[in-house]
Amino acid sequence: MSIIVSSLAVIGGIVVLYAAYTIYDFLSLHFIKPSRPLQSYLRPGPEPTYALITGASAGIGLGVAQELVKQGFGVILLGHLEHELVEAKQRLERATPGAAVRTAVMNAQTATNEEMAQLAKSLEDLNITILVNNVGGSGISNSPIRELGTYSFADIDATINLNARFMAQLTALILPILSRKPENPSQRSLVLSMSSGGWIGLPWLSMYCGTKAFNLAFSRSLAREFEYSSTTSHVDSLAVTPGDVLSQSNRLGVAQGTPTADIYGKYIISTVDGAVRRKKRDFVPYWQHDLQVRLIPWLDEGTRTREVTKAVAVKRKVWEAYYAKVE
Repeated sequence: MSIIVSSLAVIGGIVVLYAAYTIYDFLSLHFIKPSRPLQSYLRPGPEPTYALITGASAGIGLGVAQELVKQGFGVILLGHLEHELVEAKQRLERATPGAAVRTAVMNAQTATNEEMAQLAKSLEDLNITILVNNVGGSGISNSPIRELGTYSFADIDATINLNARFMAQLTALILPILSRKPENPSQRSLVLSMSSGGWIGLPWLSMYCGTKAFNLAFSRSLAREFEYSSTTSHVDSLAVTPGDVLSQSNRLGVAQGTPTADIYGKYIISTVDGAVRRKKRDFVPYWQHDLQVRLIPWLDEGTRTREVTKAVAVKRKVWEAYYAKVE
């Protein structure tokens, strides 16, 4: 009996220690932030250190760009609408006078291999240490929350091109720039890829969630691949898994208190260092989203399916009503 009691006491002690560590790790990640984030990715010297950000004319991409220029980085905003890029550039320059801001016009859904190769070549002379794979979305023109059977071949291709093909090809093209050996061994480069909490699988969003699961696995695989090779061991790969964020493309059916894209950009930039230091392959920057993600595995599948279906059904109804008026 004493052996059983002792064993249970040991197990209980281990559980308590693990719980205490988990709570400490969660709190320190989200509430103890560096005063000057991302300094290991910033190169000294008179020339700007750039971050290339896709989908950067609005939303989370622009929110990330705002925070990067505040930290002394130059940014290259990539998007498909030139007038939006011009407005975004002007906004950044007003908010941070002297910021080095460039733009590049490219449609992630339709960009050819040749166009992407030309883009990469045009950036070879710049000191780029961060790639933010942010561009993404439903990829279709009508209601994005609907059954797979209503997708045309073109809809499926567009979603894959926007969320998966473009980011994979661009990462491969920009990697030689990121892989340049820095003068100081403590200096690093970063591939930051936007996945989504939807990677768990949401009804009526099968194509979106499927491509976001690709983003997550792609980023995790790169992180382990980079560490193995001496030529890329200084390059970090990290996936961001956002929950609901109020943005230009996600403006309907959003709960009160949901973080805006600008605020979310701050959460991302201020949390990257902590995630990299912990050897995380992916992270959830906003603490409330992180709590939700940590609780989901504790739910049985029936409860999980019921709750996510209820949440998506609300958004689906709002989007369908919106498109009914537009059409």
